[in-house]
Amino acid sequence: MLSACTATYNPNLTPEQNKQNQRDAQYNNTLGTGALAGTALGALVGGLAGGKKGLLIGSLSGAALGAGTGYMVADRTQNQQRTEDQLNQQIAAAHQIAMTAQADAQQAAQQVDAAQKQLATLNQQIASKKITTAQYKRQLANIQKTSANLNNKINYYSAQSKQMQQYATISQDPRFSQEAQQTDEAVNRLKYAESVLATGMGAQPSSYTPTRG
Repeated sequence: MLSACTATYNPNLTPEQNKQNQRDAQYNNTLGTGALAGTALGALVGGLAGGKKGLLIGSLSGAALGAGTGYMVADRTQNQQRTEDQLNQQIAAAHQIAMTAQADAQQAAQQVDAAQKQLATLNQQIASKKITTAQYKRQLANIQKTSANLNNKINYYSAQSKQMQQYATISQDPRFSQEAQQTDEAVNRLKYAESVLATGMGAQPSSYTPTRG
């Protein structure tokens, strides 16, 4: 029997390089085991069929067959490992997007709170004629940029969540659905923040006339 060979951990290599060495060792071991098993089987069949000559021929043909089988198993195993790695990377990326969306939603709530206070101050200032309409419009434009940025984030994270759901359907991995749910929750918070800001911008004092500068 062929003993299983494992790659020795090398402290001079990165964890990913050591992991790849381990997989290469597993690949070679699977290939070698297939060849040895094929040799033994071929020798048995050949020996029964034709004595020593049949034993030799059976060993050689069995080794070739066994090596081919070992190659198929090793290659399939390596491909499965690559697929699993790619899946884990995609899930990690989805998780990062969901976490960023949550952080953006929290920041949006703070931005809207600050914008509401700024709007209240601006409305008081223009009502008491402490600032001109032009000054009011310039300040309002900055708040409108915040609203536009919120809408951009809503569209972006909504698209990302939709893609996560598609990955969940294709891969049958519930982790994508979980990350999509987290992202959707953040999108709903962003939508609420944007709606509050839009309402605030719409409540302009009667002394403000947008058509005049």
